[in-house]
Amino acid sequence: MVVRSPCPGGVTRPSRAVSWSGSTPLAVVGGVVWEVAMARSGTAEPVVVGIDGSDLATAALAWGVDAARRRSRPLRLVHTCGRTDQAAGEELLDDAAARAERAVPGLDVSTVLDNGHPGDALLKQASDASMVVLGARGRSDLSSLLAGSTSLQVAMHAPCPVVVIRLLGEDALPGPSAGRVVVGVDDSPRAERAVDLAFSEAASRGVGLTAVLTWLGPDIDTDATPAHEWQQAADDEQAILMRRLAGPREEFPGVDLLEKVVGGDPAAALVDESR
Repeated sequence: MVVRSPCPGGVTRPSRAVSWSGSTPLAVVGGVVWEVAMARSGTAEPVVVGIDGSDLATAALAWGVDAARRRSRPLRLVHTCGRTDQAAGEELLDDAAARAERAVPGLDVSTVLDNGHPGDALLKQASDASMVVLGARGRSDLSSLLAGSTSLQVAMHAPCPVVVIRLLGEDALPGPSAGRVVVGVDDSPRAERAVDLAFSEAASRGVGLTAVLTWLGPDIDTDATPAHEWQQAADDEQAILMRRLAGPREEFPGVDLLEKVVGGDPAAALVDESR
């Protein structure tokens, strides 16, 4: 069966569906057989994955396929290339689509070939997406000079959640929350949306959730700060964390939640926690 999915921008390629003789499509992911609740093209926000042939893009594809399966969403694969490289780009997308279909038979897969900048192309597709998945670096020679520029652009400007895939080195030691979902928390509206997504992801994956709030202490002379003011500041931050987690904790009572309030730089704390 061939279905043409409506995709804004770029060149839309046909999506494919692999038939299954039973009444419910089945998928094999990680050696586990799953029933697949199918979503028709145009009726659900797709999971968008950036494809460029790199190892990171291959990992992003696997992550995106699993996310589409778990969320019952279509999968949209996006690649950018110059007009003279269109044939190679189509071949790359066809190969990626075939991999997705083998992993999850019956999954609604569409492809988009764009001749613009990768970041702009992904942001265009993000306008109606449920999630965008891409590698931390691209395949081009320029990636060593502008490492992560595309992923940073997409993460900063996309209207939906963005997943940036990194590959750990063989000698990398696991962090305290290895195998868990880690979310950074503050008192902003964006943090509220991040917390909601983190609980949802942890529940669907059957893993624990670590919520991290960082703080830098009272905004006064450190040497002159009484101990009770430091304690009051720490208590205030703990209250923010508890307040932010209260609603989702009730909605997802089965999620193993670990709360951490730590001092220091937020980015460093999240990286250390999530290795």
